[in-house]
Amino acid sequence: MLLQSLPAPASAESPAVSGCCPLHPSPDAARQARSFTRRTLTSWGLDELITDAEVIVSELLANAIRHAWPRRPENRTTADCGLADCGLAEGGLALWLLRDAGAFMCVVTDPSDAAPTMRQPCQGGENGRGLHVIHALSDQWGWSAFREHGKAVWAILFHS
Repeated sequence: MLLQSLPAPASAESPAVSGCCPLHPSPDAARQARSFTRRTLTSWGLDELITDAEVIVSELLANAIRHAWPRRPENRTTADCGLADCGLAEGGLALWLLRDAGAFMCVVTDPSDAAPTMRQPCQGGENGRGLHVIHALSDQWGWSAFREHGKAVWAILFHS
């Protein structure tokens, strides 16, 4: 299973729906991720979640690029991250959006094995607030390690 240890869908009668957006750690990645999120949520009729979801996706992606990418071994492949069957570009950086009857989940996958940790931001500093923002805007968040290498960091927004 791709996303191990994630919360189960709210209802067995409503199957989960998902979308995947492969990304590269480039200056354009955050814009692509926000655009994909906006289009997907609009198509799912979840417009009321767009603003918070775009911020969450931006923070998840920024953390993946900032903390996971510089340490990425050059010989690691998408297959190592368990993402080969999604057809993702080498490296395992991707945005997944999933929904079921009562919840929407944003997931960013990256090739790092390091657990995300909340830091105490420096007074007046520009960094260290990403997970605090995710925590404040989401109903639940967490992370799941892949079997070989990499992880998925996720946030859930409940909706009616």
